[in-house]
Amino acid sequence: MRLDGRVIVHTIDSGATLSPEDALEIQRITTELAGGEPVAVLVDMRTMAFANNEVQGMFKDDPTGLEVATALLVKTPVSTASASLFKRNQRPERAVEIFNNEPEALAWARKQIAKL
Repeated sequence: MRLDGRVIVHTIDSGATLSPEDALEIQRITTELAGGEPVAVLVDMRTMAFANNEVQGMFKDDPTGLEVATALLVKTPVSTASASLFKRNQRPERAVEIFNNEPEALAWARKQIAKL
């Protein structure tokens, strides 16, 4: 994970299957990197293996209220399906968009922060 201005970039490990414990750790680090300020998050899930409904549900709402937008970066059919299911089934209250181009995803995330 890295902070790019007010955008937190999470890169999910290749072949990773996210567990509830992984989700909690990602949320903890996101809160730490946000430092109490609003952020957008770019999730690079291009080579991720899987995240089940329980894990996806853990990302539906940001308990801190600091995550104002989420860009989901996809590439494979699995990551595209996972991102689409998250957006459709979880219906997060923040803006969520799906991208297959990293510069476009980062530009969109930066625009969401600039709107504040």
